[in-house]
Amino acid sequence: MMVLCLDFGNSQLKYAWVKADHIVDFGILSNTNFESISQICQNKALDSIILSSVIDVPIELINALKNLAPFHQLSSTSLTQVDYSNYNKSTLGVDRICIAEGAQTLFPTSNHLSICLGTCITYNWIVDGSFKGGAISPGLMMRTKSMHDYTAHLPLISPQMDFPLLGQTTSSNLLAGTMHGILLEIQGYILALRKQDPEIVILMCGGDAPYFAPRLEESAIHFENDLIWKGLAALAHLNLGL
Repeated sequence: MMVLCLDFGNSQLKYAWVKADHIVDFGILSNTNFESISQICQNKALDSIILSSVIDVPIELINALKNLAPFHQLSSTSLTQVDYSNYNKSTLGVDRICIAEGAQTLFPTSNHLSICLGTCITYNWIVDGSFKGGAISPGLMMRTKSMHDYTAHLPLISPQMDFPLLGQTTSSNLLAGTMHGILLEIQGYILALRKQDPEIVILMCGGDAPYFAPRLEESAIHFENDLIWKGLAALAHLNLGL
């Protein structure tokens, strides 16, 4: 079964074609017009569509998608493998529901922490299949931009793969504080949870994950670039009865 997964985030409108848990194709949409989606559907054997969106989606697009194939828009009332009986799922963003579902699909018998480095950095902690809790902190670009926007003289820096522990110029100080601030934050959460649960599985995804992956190799982290797509595909099967 071919599932068209749509992930409308704060900064990008992404899509992926998933068949039998494999990512067949993926890309970025230029807008939320139906025409842009119909173009990517050409010559595709479409069986179902699932949409996860943290932004407002035009009702015209929703209706058009419903007419195109069996359709489900992810919400706090969607069926999930993850148990939320001890957490108010309505307060959880649909992007985090996708990530949690993807992690549970990959590691159904393990406790796990999934970390997503996107516009914000999110942490999703699942124990015995139940959502235990999480955290949200500013993402990489949010940190660099806010230091520039909310001060008179600090420059806007660009993230770099190679960054110092401590800098020797204003720009390198900002780079060190931003990049190592995130790195040490991630390492701190991993250390704290592994003290409680030495066998916990750690997963990482998100557009900014590659900046930190090389420095976390010794932390036994599973880097899953397709985690959100695997979660969306699993949710489509569950909610559309595929």
